[in-house]
Amino acid sequence: AESVLINFSGDIEKLSWRQKWAVPHFLWISEYAWWRQEELVANYLSWAAKAGKIAPRRLWGHYLLNMNPSLPVTQKFSFWFNERLEDLTPNVRDFSLRWELFSPERAVEKIAESLVLGNYGLIDEITNLRVEREKFLKSACLLCVFKSAGYRLRDYRGASKIPELIKQILKSGENPVHQIRGHPGLGQSAQKSLVEGLVLWASRQGGVEIKQTLEVLHILIGDPRIFSRNWDGIDTYVRQLVEQWLAKITLDTFFQVMRELHTDRDDMVIERERFWTGYKDKITNAWLVTGVNGRHLAKKMLNTSFGEFAGGAMPDHLGLVLQIKDCVILEMNKNGRTLLWRKNDSHMPTNFFAKEWHLKNLRALCSATREERTDRFHMKHQPAHGWQSKYETEILRRTGVSRSN
Repeated sequence: AESVLINFSGDIEKLSWRQKWAVPHFLWISEYAWWRQEELVANYLSWAAKAGKIAPRRLWGHYLLNMNPSLPVTQKFSFWFNERLEDLTPNVRDFSLRWELFSPERAVEKIAESLVLGNYGLIDEITNLRVEREKFLKSACLLCVFKSAGYRLRDYRGASKIPELIKQILKSGENPVHQIRGHPGLGQSAQKSLVEGLVLWASRQGGVEIKQTLEVLHILIGDPRIFSRNWDGIDTYVRQLVEQWLAKITLDTFFQVMRELHTDRDDMVIERERFWTGYKDKITNAWLVTGVNGRHLAKKMLNTSFGEFAGGAMPDHLGLVLQIKDCVILEMNKNGRTLLWRKNDSHMPTNFFAKEWHLKNLRALCSATREERTDRFHMKHQPAHGWQSKYETEILRRTGVSRSN
């Protein structure tokens, strides 16, 4: 059908009866942008009007799946359906009126609002109208709903189960929203709106909502520390919020894994946890680096969001890379030295979230001591019960940041 339209410059009359029914399959989404050709759309709807009652019933599902209010073709179809409500089946007509489908802007807002408020039955209701579930889950309509829901969530202060609902809707995979069929650019704008809305909403809720939102973001767009390009275009403040959430989780995980690994001194773990937790709200980035023995624990707790020592480390070594202002700190378990350097130091790792870390090289580069007052040096957890004040003084001198008690 599309080949015929291409060959005859969009002349609907050159299509056979069967080919005309095929037009809605590509009308909204074709790279030839037929939806821009107002004459073609008008001629098609004129033909459909002559086809009788069968036309509204056959075209309704296509309209629902491609309901993008920003496109004139959607508006033209909505006017056409409004004049033929009685030709729809009772169930479809009732559903359309209840959700105001033929006022597309209002319909998208209404469906988005229902998702935010926890309407789990909407998709089942749609599939009961003989619209395939998989087709709806890959539709432009759903993208528009996600976009609208994101805008609503930005200022929404109530409770919502939308993170759980989105997890049910989206399947795992790289950029699942971008795999949904829709008008060019719609997937990207829908993802941006939904990500920003979810994060801003969760930041006001706190607690379990942040955890749920991070789980959704893992499916929706990925960890910003690993899949940085996916986050291009996302509001900088939103991205920083997510990275701070992940930093706190990484910090907590460091001590969880440290406890799981063999240690001769439990008091050492307690001391270091108490000290670094005091900077919890000041740490902008954190990254776990583990030796062979801690790999399975890190994977269990952080999935793939951690690095591994590639040389110079013992199997049971564990590292925590922290950033406070422009100061980068590598804290080690056991009796390992703490390494410090400036973020913009070209001799040090440029990728804060690298998958491989060469401890031997880092130690060699940070061989100077604190007393030598270089920008790249190491410190030791000595004396046994007094290293904290030494560390705190040095971090304050370099960053102006104080530790909370």
